[in-house]
Amino acid sequence: MRDLFMEEVGETLAELDTALLELEKAPHDAELINRIFRGVHTLKGACDMFGVDDAVALAHAVESVFDHVRGGWRDVDKALMDLAFSARDRFAAMLAEGADPAAEKDEALLQAFRDLLRTTNLTGSQTAAPAAPGVVAPEAPTAPAAATFRIRFAPRRTEGVLAILDELRGLGECRVEADLAEAPLLPDFDPAVCPARFTVLVTTDKGENALRDVFLFLDDSSEATIEAVEEWELSDAWQAPAATAAGDAPEVLAEPAPDGPGASQAAPTAAPAVSRESGASIPVAPVPPEEPVAPEAAKAVRKAAPKEAVHSLRVDAVKLDELVNLVGELVIAQARLSQLAGDIRHPALTGVAEEIERLSNELRDNTLGIRMLPIGTTFSRFRRLVRDLSSDMQKQIELVTEGGETELDKTVIEQLGDPLVHLLRNSIDHGIEPPRERMECGKPPVGKITLSAEHAGGEVLIHIIDDGRGMNPEKIRAKAVEKGLIPSDARMTDAEIFNLIFLPGFSTAEKVTNVSGRGVGMDVVKRGIDSLRGKIDIQSDPGAGSRIIIKLPLTLAIIDGLQVRSGGEHYIIPLSLVEECVELSRQTASLSGRNRTIHLRGEIVPYIRLREVFGLPGDAPAIEQVVVTRHEGERAGLAVDEVVGQQQTVIKSLGNYIGSVEGISGATINGDGSMSLILDVPTLVASVKRQAA
Repeated sequence: MRDLFMEEVGETLAELDTALLELEKAPHDAELINRIFRGVHTLKGACDMFGVDDAVALAHAVESVFDHVRGGWRDVDKALMDLAFSARDRFAAMLAEGADPAAEKDEALLQAFRDLLRTTNLTGSQTAAPAAPGVVAPEAPTAPAAATFRIRFAPRRTEGVLAILDELRGLGECRVEADLAEAPLLPDFDPAVCPARFTVLVTTDKGENALRDVFLFLDDSSEATIEAVEEWELSDAWQAPAATAAGDAPEVLAEPAPDGPGASQAAPTAAPAVSRESGASIPVAPVPPEEPVAPEAAKAVRKAAPKEAVHSLRVDAVKLDELVNLVGELVIAQARLSQLAGDIRHPALTGVAEEIERLSNELRDNTLGIRMLPIGTTFSRFRRLVRDLSSDMQKQIELVTEGGETELDKTVIEQLGDPLVHLLRNSIDHGIEPPRERMECGKPPVGKITLSAEHAGGEVLIHIIDDGRGMNPEKIRAKAVEKGLIPSDARMTDAEIFNLIFLPGFSTAEKVTNVSGRGVGMDVVKRGIDSLRGKIDIQSDPGAGSRIIIKLPLTLAIIDGLQVRSGGEHYIIPLSLVEECVELSRQTASLSGRNRTIHLRGEIVPYIRLREVFGLPGDAPAIEQVVVTRHEGERAGLAVDEVVGQQQTVIKSLGNYIGSVEGISGATINGDGSMSLILDVPTLVASVKRQAA
């Protein structure tokens, strides 16, 4: 139960963050104000259920202030937004795992919200809402006149119905009637399914929004209808049809609230509704029953209702990881079965092996599909980071996110958060200039950071682009020489110089701040991206801005691979990179000399020999196979002894003992129990190019 509470709190706080950021840009958006009110109301209810009284008190104060905003007694301004963001952070601290809410509470923040209830920021004839009892408030407008509303709702389940009715009674004078026409016979009665349709007449000065808030926790709040009832309608509001016999009238379930104006005259059959505006007693008659429904049809509706409500299922991430591991073991076993079927060559066994392979492929794709999440869930939380840092540094920065629907493996998304945080902090601190400096350079005062994602083959590309001052390669080079990281006469390209910023302890900042300057952040970025088998590149134009490109694999679990053999060893090439395979004879290879190129339909394609790269023993066969790959528009070939065939590849890390090996991204287990190394083709090709240069 505690885990569900923490999960709900996390989702509610994330929703509050998003809604507050949107409200800051659109302070008069009524729907956003209602979203925040509902979010705080939900949080208050959850905390109250678990006895977190300090969080309940703060939530009640925040809720009250936003209720004033909803009622038109206060405008959204910077002071309110700053307090709201502080409250959101305080909720997170109080409700964190293992935290002590009493130790984390902030009395000053709570008092600040209570002070807002006593004052107003409206001008002209508008004034603040009435203050809480015992508080001296400024001159306030007359409280809203009491109005009468008729509410009809048909809850699907009995749980929570009494709580809804009690909350309605607390809002004012009300009368409740239940229509039991669709109630089943006793043998078919299900205590968990509510058989009644309720009609409630409420006279309250709280307004329609307060009534709608009562139904936030109903299975489907759209099933509750609320309509205002005029005074002249009240005499007929509860009247039954003329054909209805007195004995058939619905039973009255609830009398007026004991503290209501008409409490002393309460009676089950003739309780008057009192208009608070006039003080007159208005007769109220029973509500007309709905059109009779056949018992068989009513029973079918009740049985179908719970099924309609189930659209998704929460699953513990640990169970999902275990499922993926089991699918990985199944893939290895399937590879072994296919190998045995190929060796035995029995038609029946071959047919079974092919069927198992098809089913395991589908199971793998569906299981990995469950683990895929939109990266927008990570992008959204960075808006708050940009807002707070830009405010602290007195900069004006707009964060634009694109491609939030791009999906990545859950594990990749979880580990991507910290590197992106450091990159954004770096762009805000070092990249974007203060407004005055930007205007002197002919730029708009508001800087722009774009965070985008897109699919590119079997990878996802993430771009962090800013329109700031950019990076100066000469300054970076000079700093590296000063720290002894490179010799003064080293010949380096701009791309290689930019990569120096990822070295531990490297920083060009002139002073250390609470955001950057210690040379730690970019080192964390590099280590984080490397652990995800990703790559990071930097492009920068001094005075115009920088672009950082992160390339990540779609998944860290299972991929389709092409198994090849060279020098008696087996290797896996990711199938997403493979274009085709061509033969290479010794005569053709000798004609190219040391250039290592082949002519492929009029195009010259360079290739490398795995035998030479890894120093494998033995002689190459008379006819080699060249696997042609394409990455980022460039083609390159890998010459191998033999192409074994396609297979599903369960990716295993090399472990801490071996560590990172250039050109190798992992390993996998073959069907016969042997091991194949998974090639990192782009890194392997780049390494050979550097050595050749």
